[in-house]
Amino acid sequence: MKAFTPKPYKLSNKIQNYEWGTKNEDAFIPKFIGIKAELNIPYAELWIGAHPKSPSELEIDSECFPLDRIIESHCNEVLGSYVKNKFGGKFPFLLKVLSSAKALSIQLHPDKRQAENLHSLDSKNYPDDNHKPEIAIAEESLIAVAGFRPVNEIIENLRSLPEIKFLTGSVLIEKILESENKEESKELIKKLYQTIMTKADDKEKLSVCIKSIYERLNNKSKLSSEEEQFISQYQLFGEDVGLLSFFFFNIIKLDPGQAIFTDAGVPHAYIKGNIIECMANSDNVVRAGLTNKFKDVKTLLDIIKYDFSRYDIINSQAKQDEIVYKTKAEEFEVACYRKSKNFSRILQTENKPSVFLIADGQLNVRWNINDDPGSLKFSKGESFLIPASLKEYEIANESKVKFYHVTIP
Repeated sequence: MKAFTPKPYKLSNKIQNYEWGTKNEDAFIPKFIGIKAELNIPYAELWIGAHPKSPSELEIDSECFPLDRIIESHCNEVLGSYVKNKFGGKFPFLLKVLSSAKALSIQLHPDKRQAENLHSLDSKNYPDDNHKPEIAIAEESLIAVAGFRPVNEIIENLRSLPEIKFLTGSVLIEKILESENKEESKELIKKLYQTIMTKADDKEKLSVCIKSIYERLNNKSKLSSEEEQFISQYQLFGEDVGLLSFFFFNIIKLDPGQAIFTDAGVPHAYIKGNIIECMANSDNVVRAGLTNKFKDVKTLLDIIKYDFSRYDIINSQAKQDEIVYKTKAEEFEVACYRKSKNFSRILQTENKPSVFLIADGQLNVRWNINDDPGSLKFSKGESFLIPASLKEYEIANESKVKFYHVTIP
């Protein structure tokens, strides 16, 4: 590989065709990147980054190379010394365009220590040793579940769910309904959720429970949001224990520009929508339901967090012009810009790499290295890497543009 030049590099990214992705005329990712959707092929995720499973590629001297390989050969130029040292010579984040026609599995992610342990014990199901804090930003809209609801909401749901006793017995539920102490209620609800998950292998009892709820709700004229989700997901997943999580978790509806952040141990699932997602560079998932994939109930119950609160929505006012999505993640910070004509800004890399993704319109990038000026134009669906070695560059537009910029705090 020849010398690495400090300039912007267009990225060529790979699509993941998971079965829950959107298809045909509803396929969002092909429209986003300007290709024709193949018939009946699900387009679930577009990966932008250096994850070894599907690294982006960039062109050097008319030859394409995977980004992870380029980083191995030119680590200082791409990452800079700070990022190289802090993240062990690895590109720290993975950016995605995600499009779901139906629910992803109810899941959570381990923290860094837990990930290292799980990877050492079971590298097949836990393919790396990294944690996976992540942000989901609604590009159009998103329906999701995340985190345990406030205690009073769970108790009200349990009052209207007598069928759960077929799976768990009635003693624990009666204790919850009779308790007048909030902290005691929290502990009892934890035990109830753990009981539900550990009894999920009792297919006969689970079937009676799920079918009874479905039959009762199917005859109701007016349904709550959790009841609506139970009905619609039952029709897709059948007698899956994950259906009961709708009565325990917050159901969230995001408008364009709004976002949620999920840290280690937080149970969540994206139900339907088109989003921009960014996460630490990991593919570790502990699954709990709404899936035929590997479920690890013991690990899930060991690391799950019980917050019992309304879930925070980032950018709840749905600001559109310019928003920086602040989270506790050390690996990434996402900003979204929606600008009219004649916008320009000079940016410094501060010896860190960053990635741009154009969601609409065109963005011009200009730079000057040793009195040798350069410029490139990027259009909707395209992404590009700014290496740490570039130092300074200018972004500008001539007409309306919307773009995401992912940096490292």
